[in-house]
Amino acid sequence: MTYIESISSFYSDACITYATLSITYFALSQNAPFSYQSALWKRVLFGVLAGLAVVYLNQDRLLLTGNIYFSFAMIPMILVMFFGGAVSGGVCYLVSFGFNGGFTLDNLFIGVIILALLLSGVWRRKSNRVFYLTIGVIALYRIAVVGSFVNFRELWPDILLYQVASALCLAICYHALSFKERHIHAFFSMRNKATTDSLTHINNRASVDYQMMLQHAKRQSCGLMILDLDNFKQVNDTYGHLAGDGVLAHVGEILKDCVRHEDFVGRYGGEEFIVITSSYDPLHIAAVAERIRSRVEAFDFITENGYTIRMTISIGTSLYLPGMSVEKAIEMTDEALYDAKREGKNRVVSSRLMSLSQLGKGFGHMAVKKS
Repeated sequence: MTYIESISSFYSDACITYATLSITYFALSQNAPFSYQSALWKRVLFGVLAGLAVVYLNQDRLLLTGNIYFSFAMIPMILVMFFGGAVSGGVCYLVSFGFNGGFTLDNLFIGVIILALLLSGVWRRKSNRVFYLTIGVIALYRIAVVGSFVNFRELWPDILLYQVASALCLAICYHALSFKERHIHAFFSMRNKATTDSLTHINNRASVDYQMMLQHAKRQSCGLMILDLDNFKQVNDTYGHLAGDGVLAHVGEILKDCVRHEDFVGRYGGEEFIVITSSYDPLHIAAVAERIRSRVEAFDFITENGYTIRMTISIGTSLYLPGMSVEKAIEMTDEALYDAKREGKNRVVSSRLMSLSQLGKGFGHMAVKKS
C-alpha cells in the first residue's frame, strides 16, 4: 500500500504557494490593483513566477504507480488563473510544461484542465461559488483519470486524502489572496477619492499642492501652466450649471489627451486648471499650451438639451526653478494668465521667467552634487 509521504510537506508547500503569489500580487499592485486587465507584462510576470512555484512543488509527489502521481503543482496554476486571467494562467502552464518534461502524460492531463479553465473564463466570473465548483470538478476529473490507471481499491485512502489536502490548500490560498485583493482595491478607491476631482476625474487641488511640494523638495525644475475658461459664468447663466459641469469635465479630458504621461494635470479651482510639465523647455511648454488652446477652441460642447457651446481658454505659462518658493512660481504663472485675459483672452502668454529656463539645468546639476 502507498503512503502519502509528501503530506508531511503540505504546510511548507502551502506557505510557498501563498507567499509566491501574495508577494507577486502585492508588488504588481503598487500603482493600481493587479487584475486580468492589467498591463501585459504584469500578467506575464505573474504567470512566470507562479510557474516557477509549480516547478518547485512538483518535486513533492505522491507516486501511485509507474509514471502516475499526484502533486500540489496544480494549485498555483488554478489560483493564477483566477487572479491573473488567461495570460497569467497560460504562461504558468507553459513554464511548467517546459521544466517538467514537455509532452508527458501528466502535462497533457494538466493541459486539459487548463484548457477547460481558459474556455470557461473563470477569472471573469470569480466568486466563492465558481471557485468551489471549479476545484470540485477538477478533483472528480483527477480521481476518474487516475482510477483508470491504478488499483483504486488499494489506493483510495491515499487518493482521497491527497485531494482533501489539495482542496484545503487551494481554499486557504484563495481566500487569503481574495482578502488581500479586497483591501488593495479599497486602498486605491480611498486614495482616488482623496486625490481626484469628482467632476473632472483629474487631480484635485490637494494633489496639485502635494505635487508642487514634491517638486520643491526634490529641487526639480518644471513647466507650469494655469488655464482659465473664458466667460465661463455666461455658460452657467445661459445653459445651467449641469451644462457648465459638462464643459469642465470635457476640458479635463482634453488636458489629459494633450499632455505626456509624465506630466501632471489638475483642477485648480472653479474653471481654473493647472498643468505641470516635466520639461522646462519654453518651446515645449508653449507647444503644449497652444495645443490645448486650439483643441478647446475647436471643440463643440453639446448639452443634454442639444445646444452647442463653443468655448475658449486663456493660458499663462511659467517655470518652477529650484530655489524659488512654490508660492512665487504660482504667482508668476498667475500673472501671465492675467496678462492673457487683459490682452483679449483665448491666447497663451508666457511669464518673464521663461528667459531663465537654462538655469533649470544648472540647478539640477547642483542638486545632484549636493545629494
